[in-house]
Amino acid sequence: MGQLTEIKEFHLFAGIGGGIYGGKLLGHKCCAGVEINDFCKAVLRQRQQDGWMDKFPIYNDITELNGKDFEGTFDVLCGGFPCQAFSHAAHGKNIAEKNLWGEMFRFIKESNAPIVFAENVTIKALTKAKSDLESIGYTVELCGLSCGDIGADHRRNRYWLLAVISKSVFNRLVKHINTLSKISPDWWATKPDDVGESVCEDNRREQLKAVGNAQCPFVAATVFRILVNRHVNHKFRTIAVNKSELDEIFQKKKTWIKSVYGEDFGLVHTPTTMANYSAPSMMKHLGCRNFVTVFGKPTVVNAEYLMGFPLGASALKPAVKENFHLWQMLSK
Repeated sequence: MGQLTEIKEFHLFAGIGGGIYGGKLLGHKCCAGVEINDFCKAVLRQRQQDGWMDKFPIYNDITELNGKDFEGTFDVLCGGFPCQAFSHAAHGKNIAEKNLWGEMFRFIKESNAPIVFAENVTIKALTKAKSDLESIGYTVELCGLSCGDIGADHRRNRYWLLAVISKSVFNRLVKHINTLSKISPDWWATKPDDVGESVCEDNRREQLKAVGNAQCPFVAATVFRILVNRHVNHKFRTIAVNKSELDEIFQKKKTWIKSVYGEDFGLVHTPTTMANYSAPSMMKHLGCRNFVTVFGKPTVVNAEYLMGFPLGASALKPAVKENFHLWQMLSK
């Protein structure tokens, strides 16, 4: 497993790497990824060439992988499995092919994953995952944490679980986590023009879609540490994260939007694939009106900014080297 403090992550459904950047904030190393989308795979390869990510193999399709081939190669199996089968929007539709929790669960069992870190947009999906994991011997902690919970100007509700079956790997993980400082980013406190050089939108639709489907790195890193603590102290068991357990790990700061528009301005619409928040049907919603007030229209830059990505993270072209350094500096 390498040195005491080296924690290796295997990322299923990697997308453009939101969870991988979250792992970087924890000092973890990505050792492999799985992603079926050609655009996202190309982005991951380019970020490796840029030096933003560690070098790791990218596998195409989880349904074609045998977890036994990867047993003992990683410490934490990460995955925000596709959630259509559990969403309200999918009611009555034939979406069985998009229910990939079964494939992730198969991979977990085949690989004897020491620790599992999973994310989903619905509590129903994570409750099902928790039950399945407990049925094969894992100890599971579950909670919800959104971008808004850590002080961002958009909500983006998500649910997370950390499942542990290997005490030795978990003990090594705890020793590493205990060396980390409180997460205290200046990212959202800084105006977008100052977090990096603006990058061209070489494939705007795909970039907005990829960012809109991604995990926020700051949320992923924060909730990972919260769930580790819950495994250690068993103090909190609610879905909602207690203020004291969040404050122990994350320091909120006044955002640039709040500094400019006031504390009572409210939230903006979370980044999605939507391209026109100013349409009459969208302007009925306060979040869309606020978004238009602040940003005008959705762009790749403001989507990456709101989601806590280094600018250029979704681009196919080579990234601006300094943008990643700025992100690292503003993430501490």
